Amino acid sequence: MGFEPRQPSSSLETVNKFMDWIKVVAEEAKSAIYKAQEDMARYYNQRRSPAPVFKPGNRVFLDASNICTTQPSAKLCHKKVTTK
Repeated sequence: MGFEPRQPSSSLETVNKFMDWIKVVAEEAKSAIYKAQEDMARYYNQRRSPAPVFKPGNRVFLDASNICTTQPSAKLCHKKVTTK
């Protein structure tokens, strides 16, 4: 966690029992958090599929709705003219 200076054991038995109890509770809390993280990851990943792998030369569809150009509309954009 943070900086924990080494403390010599106390001469009082109740203090030593309390310190041992704190260590046990901290370990139980860490394990509970770890288990909750694993459960959340498993439930999240149940509905996810792996991303597709694209290679050079593959044909893909592009959504151009968020692409900003200097033209006022898509109809007025410069078009590449192909001649046969």
